[in-house]
Formats: sequence, C-alpha cells, structure tokens
Amino acid sequence: MGYFLHELVPLELARKYPNIWRREENNNEKDIVCITNEYYSIEMKTSSSKRSIYGNRSYAQKSTTNSRLKKSKSGYCLAINFEKCNRNNPASERPKITLVRFGWLDQDDWQGQVAATGQQAKLSLDVERYKLLELP
Repeated sequence: MGYFLHELVPLELARKYPNIWRREENNNEKDIVCITNEYYSIEMKTSSSKRSIYGNRSYAQKSTTNSRLKKSKSGYCLAINFEKCNRNNPASERPKITLVRFGWLDQDDWQGQVAATGQQAKLSLDVERYKLLELP
C-alpha cells in the first residue's frame, strides 16, 4: 500500500497542477517536487503503524558527502498511515487510509536506532503530536 501511495499521490498532484508539482526524477529530490520553488517540495512517509512514521536510519545521520548530491532531510513531510493488508482477513482486501498529517520536520527530529546495525529512524511522540498536523 505504501508503494502505491508513493506513486499515486505525486502523479495525481502533477496531473491536477502540472505547472506546480511533479514527482521526483532524481535521488536528490523530494518525493513531490514543487517546480516553482524547490523549498516547498514534500517528502512522503507511509506506514501501516497506527500513528507512527518511520524513515531510514540515514535520516538521523549527518551527511558526510556533498549535500547537493543528496536530498535534504529537513523540509515538508506528508505522513500517511493505513491499515495493514492481511491475507487472512477479507476486510483487509481494501485497506483504508487511517491518518494523514502534514508539517515541517527537521533532520534533528529523526532519532536513529541505538544499535549500529539498526536501519530505522523514528520521530518522538512530541514531534509527531506537534509538528505533524492532522488533515481531515
């Protein structure tokens, strides 16, 4: 479901507003690119968790390479939570989007896993509660 949302949301915005939005074309771009001003570009995060949103561990790490070659980890974020797909539950054949939030996240908002081998970054409850505003 997350993969489909990552594909369909940017495509729908680009279809409706072709002179303002497009989907990412390069690894150094956000998922939804604002053509008129890159500052307003949006990173999308999706999760089947009830409320939490996760990122790759790299979100919690300072970049050591040329910053122009990588996308900024600070910026606008569209967070979408959805019901888990479960083959044993017929109701999950049509999972629903359960929560949509939007806000500005700074790179420092992401907390990496403590274990050196951990591959995940998460947001604190305060960040999820106060920096990501729920959309109707």
